[in-house]
Amino acid sequence: MTRKSNWKSEFSLGIGPIDRQHQQIFERLLAIENSVEKRDPWHILGFLVRELADQLKFHFAVEEALLELAGYPGLASHDDGHRRLMKGVAELEASLRKQGGTGDLAVFFEDWFLRHVLHEDRAYVEFLRERLPQALNTP
Repeated sequence: MTRKSNWKSEFSLGIGPIDRQHQQIFERLLAIENSVEKRDPWHILGFLVRELADQLKFHFAVEEALLELAGYPGLASHDDGHRRLMKGVAELEASLRKQGGTGDLAVFFEDWFLRHVLHEDRAYVEFLRERLPQALNTP
């Protein structure tokens, strides 16, 4: 899978706290990938996966609160996406524990990053720009 990418500014949504959280999650996924490639023991890999789950839970709570505050009409659907991703983390953990499933890691990375961040999260930015402009371009 070797992704060896860095966060790029074009990945940002223009919402400082959300962008920082996305970057931290992105970096956590790269750390998990690196741990799998190094064949680290489960206690190290498992720690990284649990950290990822904790970061995602916190991030999703922040994002959902922001969208609720703004009255985002797609909130229920967005929440469903978050639940699907958390289920994906549990499946990823089970797969990595069982066989070091790097394929599952690639699928999760693409699902979270390509589908969720670059598509689903971008869908709410224009709405927030109109309804809650103070949330955008915050440090």
